[in-house]
Formats: sequence, C-alpha cells, structure tokens
Amino acid sequence: MNNEKGVTLIELLISVVIAGIVIVPLMLIMTGSFTRTVEQGEDTQLTYYGQEIMEDIREKGYKSNTPTQYYCKKEQGCAESTVAIAGYDAIATIKATPVNYPPSLIEFYEVAVKVESADSSYIELVTVVKKQ
Repeated sequence: MNNEKGVTLIELLISVVIAGIVIVPLMLIMTGSFTRTVEQGEDTQLTYYGQEIMEDIREKGYKSNTPTQYYCKKEQGCAESTVAIAGYDAIATIKATPVNYPPSLIEFYEVAVKVESADSSYIELVTVVKKQ
C-alpha cells in the first residue's frame, strides 16, 4: 500500500489555495487595465468632438450669433442645434469672452468649448480667435 501514486486531499486543497493567491491579483490587474482603457477611449472621443468644433470656429471665426450648443454623435460628428437631438453621445457648450490686447486694435474672443458626455465626464478646450 505504500507504493500507491496519487494526490491526497490536503495536497489538492493546498494547490487550489496557491492558485487562488496567484490568479486573483492577476484578474484584478486585468480588469483595472480594461476599465482604464475604456475610459481613455471615451475621453479621446470627447477630445475629437471638441477639436472638431474648435476647427469649425477657427475656420469661420467667432461671431456673436454663433450657436452656443452642439450635439455630437459618433457616426455624424457635431451639429449646431438650439433643441436637444435624441440619441446624442455628447453635448458641447461654447462660451466666448471678448479680449482686447493693448498693443493692437484687433479684438479677439477667448472661446472655451466644454464637451460633456451622457455619463457626465467632460473635457474643456480653450482658444483665441479674431473677432469678425
């Protein structure tokens, strides 16, 4: 009977405990990495929306009657609107402040674009454009 080969119950329990001690922290690291990757992807999308609106304002210049709200969808980009658009991914709010630089007679606007997603995360971009 002393030559029997196999694993005892105690050996099996010890190996399960050791495997658990190793696997649980690895799973925590992997899920944390995945969560951060998803959040960074959402922040990147908000940044793209903000850059799209900034480029539009830089190209056209800022006028006092420029819309202050844009609604953004992934497939369609951002669109000016005075009423809420159903199914939007983010809403962008534009705030402009007149700025006069003393050495020149040219007037500028400091334009801030705040892009906020449906889950309340947001990003804010600021630029200066010439008054039209």
